[in-house]
Amino acid sequence: MEDEKLVELALDGDDEALRTLHGRYVQPLFHYVYVQAGNHHDAEELIQDIFFKMAKNLARFQGKSSFKTWIFAISRNVVIDYHRKQKKHKATTFMPHSTLEAFTEKVHSAEEEVLDKGLKNYLLQTMNQLPTDYQAVLHLRFVEEFSVKETAEIMKKTTFSVKALQNRARKKMMSLIREEVGEG
Repeated sequence: MEDEKLVELALDGDDEALRTLHGRYVQPLFHYVYVQAGNHHDAEELIQDIFFKMAKNLARFQGKSSFKTWIFAISRNVVIDYHRKQKKHKATTFMPHSTLEAFTEKVHSAEEEVLDKGLKNYLLQTMNQLPTDYQAVLHLRFVEEFSVKETAEIMKKTTFSVKALQNRARKKMMSLIREEVGEG
């Protein structure tokens, strides 16, 4: 069943529709929030806040964007509020192996697999050195695979701004990698 139909049912009091929406989005939102928050405990609390705000504001969903885009926008706002309250730098986080595959190609031999895991961890550590907006745009575009337009809606930016931000994020990440390997 489509998200928009589930929203209608949930607004009519169907708790199962609300549970279906939760089940559909809890995992991708958790991955996004975990990377942004930097630890499991805070990510769990933020997920609760996100779904509370989603349920509270469900009647405001107008269908101008997809429900997925709408709930990720709520998530981004919750994360921004979290960072404002924390006023501290995030610790390095480790993303699950499966979500890091967006940054590298799969390899087949055991030796290559070990090198691949090391590369993915290195890329994540490098990504964590980037400003929060750079991390967010890279995560939304390459891990969650949102389009430029959807990413712009979530980040409350124009598509041009998202393209520029993504370009700057990639360049900054490459610069950090070059510095690390001694080419900078």
